[in-house]
Amino acid sequence: MLVQVSELRFTTPQGQTVLEDVHLRVEHGEWVCVVGPPSSGKSLLLKLLVRECEPQRGQILVDDKNITRLRRDRLGELRRRLGIVPQAPKPLQRTAFESLIFKLRTLGFSPDESEERAEKILELLQLENGADDDRLIGELDAPEQKLCFLALAVCHDPVLLLFDEPFEGLSEEGAERVLDGLTRLYQSKRLAILMVTRSHSWAQKSQARLVYLYDGRAHDSPPPHKSPGGL
Repeated sequence: MLVQVSELRFTTPQGQTVLEDVHLRVEHGEWVCVVGPPSSGKSLLLKLLVRECEPQRGQILVDDKNITRLRRDRLGELRRRLGIVPQAPKPLQRTAFESLIFKLRTLGFSPDESEERAEKILELLQLENGADDDRLIGELDAPEQKLCFLALAVCHDPVLLLFDEPFEGLSEEGAERVLDGLTRLYQSKRLAILMVTRSHSWAQKSQARLVYLYDGRAHDSPPPHKSPGGL
């Protein structure tokens, strides 16, 4: 098991319980999508997995590490084994290729390997012009930006990808392009993927096992007589 969450509880400083007794698992090489309405705790769940915040109760195991008890230096090591795309990432003032090279060199890859990895991931995700695209990431259209952030998250071959709202703000055509990129990535690398979204329809189109988050708990089926997502 790559991710195992048990009896997870999170309450805000104002006393609002967002998550109550959440159980979740992700196996190596598995694609899981957590679907839920706005403010159901989807983004919070990802933040808890990388210890950006801490729960009041529960156990979180990621890659055989107990997140809630991990020392600060070991936490940094674990995060480098993850690929993370937050809901609203800030693009670097670089092209996609330059951003990939910068990250890979920072992680210790050689210049030649960095260039090879950057070219391969751009090709896999079918980003137009690849390494020859001289546009800054902020100048790209919305689906291209999502794919660039995806490329940055996985260029170093993490064991787990965490993707927050991959389809938010996209047209149907744009969402289809991002889903195609995720599918090619999953089929090529077979890394584990945990994504969260309010879009039930796009989650259903993916190859993911669906988990529904509502009423503070994770469920195997959507809420009765209610739309499980916001789109």
